[in-house]
Amino acid sequence: MNDYLQNITPDSFSGIVFGLEGLSNTIVLINGPTGCKFYHAATSDNQSIKQLQFDSLNYPEQWYFGQPRVPCTYLDKRDYVYGSKDKIIEALNFFKENINFDMLCIVNSPGASLIGDDLKGITEGLCENLPCVLIQTPGYSKTVCEGFEAAMIQLFSQFLEQGWLKKDLKNEKERNRSSQKTVNLIGLSILHKYVEGDVKELTRLLNLCGIQVNAVLACNLTMKQLERVGEADLNIVIHAEYGLRTAEYLKEAFGTFYYLCQGMPVGFKATEDFLRGIVKALGADERNMSSVVEESERARARAYVYLSRLNSLTGLPKGVRFAIEGTWSECYSYVTFLVEYFGMAAESISVLNASWDSGHMEEKLRDFLRLHQMEEALERNILETSSELVLANANTIAKLKLRGLIFSGIEISLPSMGYIDVIPKTHVGISGALLLSEQVINGMMF
Repeated sequence: MNDYLQNITPDSFSGIVFGLEGLSNTIVLINGPTGCKFYHAATSDNQSIKQLQFDSLNYPEQWYFGQPRVPCTYLDKRDYVYGSKDKIIEALNFFKENINFDMLCIVNSPGASLIGDDLKGITEGLCENLPCVLIQTPGYSKTVCEGFEAAMIQLFSQFLEQGWLKKDLKNEKERNRSSQKTVNLIGLSILHKYVEGDVKELTRLLNLCGIQVNAVLACNLTMKQLERVGEADLNIVIHAEYGLRTAEYLKEAFGTFYYLCQGMPVGFKATEDFLRGIVKALGADERNMSSVVEESERARARAYVYLSRLNSLTGLPKGVRFAIEGTWSECYSYVTFLVEYFGMAAESISVLNASWDSGHMEEKLRDFLRLHQMEEALERNILETSSELVLANANTIAKLKLRGLIFSGIEISLPSMGYIDVIPKTHVGISGALLLSEQVINGMMF
């Protein structure tokens, strides 16, 4: 129970589905009842819009039930006795005859896996000449991070076994060695609130350093990009809980070394350190950093103007207490920026999925808090906070608002209140540091 708050949080099953939903032009079929479908389909479509208008006549087929993503086999009590073979075969035949797709993924729901539905045996012969991922078990009572990583590892291991990916890419890497350095971004997903903006900002900054992004796991990842994953010079793990195990697997499979971020690049200094570390790891010319440093200095100057005006009127945000909820990586990244840059104080830190591998982020956060005499923040539950600023998902913010507390909330993860981001936003990189500065300043004024 330490991995979960009192509101609803996704588990391993959701991590698997959302991980595979990050593949482009892919059908992710849940072998389970309709109750396992609606949340995942709605969240996926909100993060990567496929249906341009809400029309009850769109996607009327019995597997889609009016939603364009995450079809299901709508298992009922009869299927839990006799098995789901007939419905899976019927669904696969429909997809192959009526839908244009590049990859197929089938995920057993908890109930389907408990009755022993053998996806490999059922689909044998039906998935020839078709890249297909079969997830037999959803990982009972495991964290969403574990499910996401399991999905990514199964994707690569099964595609290698099926021959859709090549393991020996020595010749391709030799040809690319003299050209522009390329990297894969790992640990980003449609589970993350600002994923589209995150990818754009990280890609932009890396390009400024003369580095090309080869593929992003798993955000609109195409089959062509999947085939080239092993050709990258370096894998960059942005979010340790969602990418460290995958990076270790890819190192073993393709021999590609990985760079583990010391927390997500949240803030000006963290962004500069992040890019400087990658440039060094690739053996690239450090002079490529000059344009990024110049942009970062201009952004710092812009943020300072507004922070200075706020401080001259109110003395804020220095000394303001804040609370945060997230993984070890998320908490470390936001806490260090808020404390070091704004002079704020961590009052409560609630860690989600705390038992999963954080790549030493737990130790780094604890060391940072100890240095600033804020260790007790880890002992205070966010649902009991009295902080003036709360960084969390909308469920937690709403619950605190219902208690009548007076504070400003900043959403840093899903679910959200439903605000539509027409312009892609981010909390990472230089643009992210400016947005977060804007949200903190406005949070103090209103």
